[in-house]
Amino acid sequence: MWKKTTAVLMICILCISFSFPVSNAAEISGTASDVTNYKQISSLVSDTWESDYFEKMIISPGSDSMEKDGEQESVSDEFNVSVSKAKEITKTENSMDSYLDRQDGIYEVEKNDDGDLEVTAPYQTKRIIVENDNVEDTYGASHVYVNKADGETILQYDAEEDTESAFEALKQTYGPSQCYLDKVVSLDETAMGLPLSQEVVDGVDSYSWGNDYMGMSKLKKEAASYGYTRKVTVAIVDTGINTSNRMFKGRTISSQSYNFFNGNKNVTDVFGHGTHVSGIIVDATPANVSLLVLRVANSKGQSSMLTIKTALQYAIAKKSDVINLSMGFIDANADLYNYLDSTIDKAYEKGIPISCAAGNQETGGIDVRYCYPANYSKTIAVSAIDSSGRLANYSNRGNGIDFAAPGTGIISADYKGNLTLRAMSGTSMAAPHITAAIAYLKMMQPNLSVKGVCRELELYCRNLGAKKYYGRGCPILTNLFKKGITNKKYIVILKPMLSSVSNKGSGIKVTWKKVTGAASYYVYRRTNNGAWKQRAVLSASSNSYIDRNVKQGKKYTYKVRAYNNGIFGRFSSEKKVYRLKTLTNIRVKNTSGRRAAVLWKKKTYATTYQVKYAANPSFNKARKVSANKKNSRLTTKKLKKKTYYFQIRYSYKKGGVKSWSAWSKVKKIKIR
Repeated sequence: MWKKTTAVLMICILCISFSFPVSNAAEISGTASDVTNYKQISSLVSDTWESDYFEKMIISPGSDSMEKDGEQESVSDEFNVSVSKAKEITKTENSMDSYLDRQDGIYEVEKNDDGDLEVTAPYQTKRIIVENDNVEDTYGASHVYVNKADGETILQYDAEEDTESAFEALKQTYGPSQCYLDKVVSLDETAMGLPLSQEVVDGVDSYSWGNDYMGMSKLKKEAASYGYTRKVTVAIVDTGINTSNRMFKGRTISSQSYNFFNGNKNVTDVFGHGTHVSGIIVDATPANVSLLVLRVANSKGQSSMLTIKTALQYAIAKKSDVINLSMGFIDANADLYNYLDSTIDKAYEKGIPISCAAGNQETGGIDVRYCYPANYSKTIAVSAIDSSGRLANYSNRGNGIDFAAPGTGIISADYKGNLTLRAMSGTSMAAPHITAAIAYLKMMQPNLSVKGVCRELELYCRNLGAKKYYGRGCPILTNLFKKGITNKKYIVILKPMLSSVSNKGSGIKVTWKKVTGAASYYVYRRTNNGAWKQRAVLSASSNSYIDRNVKQGKKYTYKVRAYNNGIFGRFSSEKKVYRLKTLTNIRVKNTSGRRAAVLWKKKTYATTYQVKYAANPSFNKARKVSANKKNSRLTTKKLKKKTYYFQIRYSYKKGGVKSWSAWSKVKKIKIR
């Protein structure tokens, strides 16, 4: 279960902005795709969102003012009381609890380490997510959405009290690690006034000093000459984008970009963070790197955990090459979080790295283990350095840091109008530098696994100091194209999809969909309920295998997995079939009244026979007629005076497995 947070959702630190003339807007291109599942989830969030949602209120005891999601508010206005009454009800944790107990909604109050009162409303969205797509009892949910693709059920309730009781019951059934409240999170932008590290000039190759530092300004110029023009898609889960900004001239913004907060295609940034992050990636990479912009927040910088998770699921479904997540949840209990784990695991298995900001603290960085999902082992946690290569004082740190990257005084696009660039600082600016570095690796080898990506980056890292500050260091990629990918064994081997297992005349045919990263395929078989045995090893060009060593009436189960350079991928799903030999000795003869009689010799294990006939040898618009297992003859009626073609097959069903034989040889007859 998600714990109550002790700090707002971390994001970047705002510094200084500058204005420049504007160029053409970014190109919107690509083809629209079916996002029905994601549209429905986004619409659910949008339709039920209330303007008074908040993540947390922090109140000093006995005060008539408070901080609500980073903004100063009046307690008296918030709770509709006089100033004196506000001071009275905020005097202690108990008095605040007592007052809120009499209000609509369910609140929780807790004193933090500074002695302030933290107020949260855990059930305000009235929404529960269960990581199970077969929830039998929804405990009175007014709206139920089953997301089969990602194995979860989303439950919407009409009242917070109903949500609370349902949540407790669902945790008992499915376990607390599989049930989550859809929590409101706020994006906080804190001004620190950090100095710029460079003078901003127009017409430069790169606005971010970090691109020169990491060698990506050079790579951007060289990519085409080295032949690295493959399209790479970077998914940016953030606050949207201002496509009219000068930095996005000529850059492809995918038409599959989506606004998950409002449930529409409008990904315009009305907060500012996402545009800046997007600009860093565009600044660091050539035009063959396109952006899949996934907006997850409203104009106040508010989002929800379901919204963020859905955007990540969508980025994976759209086969992004890398995902940038310059946000995270800072909490003393962050190491207990696991809400996004299953989605991150899916990205990891598919070789899609997720570059995460390690988090910022205005008063000095804390251990990254308190920032989720940067603290999860299958994301890439990035700390921030300044132009001297030292850890930025605001940057989180700790043994969970994977890499360091430029984050202080980074020049990039502004979301207000089309003329402005802005300098910002934070680990939110460092993460997209690593994302851009990964984009280059994916140009060179699209099937690199996440482990392979990290290994390649590590080979180019400058050792800046202690691992707890800099992780493996900061990648300096100046010679990347000359050296190339060094660890070819770190290739993603996806799980093949078994298309069919069917009877043929010569045996049982196993067919699968080929996957990237496979050098060969291994086919396995189990006879009846016996042990699995390897049946064949086939080349990467193969997508089928015929098993000829099979016996009539026996049940065979098959599965396949891919292999490359000492590494096996995951097994495909299993498919079962009973071996049924093809019918022979078929006869077709004319009978009176323009009829045809089809005759066959009955087969052991047959439960149903099926005759197929048509007036053409390709069996277009064929008719099918069935007969039970007792029959060995079937008569077709009302035929026309022309030549007809016939085939027959039979089925066998046992233990829930129904199998068909192959169709017999074609027999033809001319109706007189």
